[in-house]
Amino acid sequence: MKPVNLIMFDYDGVIVDSLQVFCMNYIAACQENGLSEIETEKDVLALFEHNVYATLLQRGVMAQTIDKILKDYERRQSEYLLELKLFDSMGDALNEISKNNKIFIITSNVSIATESVMQRHGINCFEEVIGAEKEKSKIRKIEMVMARFKELPAFYVGDTKGDMIEGKAAGTKTVGVAWGWHGIEKLKEGGADFIVQSPQELVSLFLK
Repeated sequence: MKPVNLIMFDYDGVIVDSLQVFCMNYIAACQENGLSEIETEKDVLALFEHNVYATLLQRGVMAQTIDKILKDYERRQSEYLLELKLFDSMGDALNEISKNNKIFIITSNVSIATESVMQRHGINCFEEVIGAEKEKSKIRKIEMVMARFKELPAFYVGDTKGDMIEGKAAGTKTVGVAWGWHGIEKLKEGGADFIVQSPQELVSLFLK
């Protein structure tokens, strides 16, 4: 069957319910590397108002320190992968959407951890997982994938204001999910083209 759309998904807050585990390990990695100002969930969520790595650079954090934070986070997160659960009905939704669309994961997380969780839950419908260790800019990652499928309408599905901003900057239609890290108002601030309230509504959006 010829694919209808190119759909790129964020991972944390869209597919997996990971906020508490992510924040715990990301805060610890930041603190280990001298970012004492990152100490609460609110501090972490503020980083995702835009691209998390660009925000850190703007705050004066050196690129090599950001890379070290990412590696330390990956080490810590690997110990908690078994605790991560998919949002209810999300696995079924992804499998259904993949039947007539090309789907990718574009994430600020690390690829190997993302792939491990997907495999453990039996989700094998993604063309590729493109994490932060491959490229930190979601805009560039989205553009790279879009260049491979120029003939397909492109969508980015995310849960933060930053996701909406980056998706639009890359030239996609943006879909905000209401069950993620940022609320509906933040998604609207980011210019979301669509907002869905459930995985079932997400399926309906792409299977019209």
